[in-house]
Amino acid sequence: MQHKFTLIAFLILFTGLLSGCSGGGSSCNDVVDPVISSNAPIGQNDTLRLSVYGVESGYTYSWTGSDGFTSREANPIIIHPAKGKNKTYIVEISTPGGCTYKDSINGIAVVGPWAPCGLDSNTAQLDGVTYMSLRTVKGSVTTSSTYKIEGVSTNAGVIVEFAGVSPPVEGVYTIQASSGTLATGYARATITTTTTGAWTPNSGSVYVSVEGSAVTVSFCNLAFTSTNGSSTGRINMTMP
Repeated sequence: MQHKFTLIAFLILFTGLLSGCSGGGSSCNDVVDPVISSNAPIGQNDTLRLSVYGVESGYTYSWTGSDGFTSREANPIIIHPAKGKNKTYIVEISTPGGCTYKDSINGIAVVGPWAPCGLDSNTAQLDGVTYMSLRTVKGSVTTSSTYKIEGVSTNAGVIVEFAGVSPPVEGVYTIQASSGTLATGYARATITTTTTGAWTPNSGSVYVSVEGSAVTVSFCNLAFTSTNGSSTGRINMTMP
């Protein structure tokens, strides 16, 4: 009788090992630990890149996620994703033996148009000239009836100016090089330092993202010129 119970226990254990894996005759105890990563947070003008690590080649992938997203790619991308703060993505990975593993990533943030160039919040950089940690960022109406957002550092500052007397709406604005009346949909940018004076770009785009009352202004790698020469500038600042 003891041998009979031992056989039954063995069969139960063997059946349990096979239950998670169909085909191949092996159990689902492979060393598979999928981990999803992404390049978020990003702006909706950018591309969201999803990657999964901890798996071998030859596996199949099934992705699902926010906004009806599906994919069979190992490392899918989403071009110009919809704006949102708490996006979720799930991947289901199947091995050749029929075992299935899952992982998910939550809290993916996609803001409005944004091009921070890897800068921290409220910073600006002019290559070879200055790097600014902006102490204050504020908006005001100018005497020319335009709206400017100004970031101030100890020895430098940045001003981005928009048409109208109200804070800019979310969107992408084209740099206007001329000093005349600022047209709707355009912006002017100026970086100043106490040692070199004013630097301005002649072309490029300024990105504005709005979240509640906060307005984030950013641009990436614009060509600036001044009486001191030329440089490349970038900013990422938020007016609360």
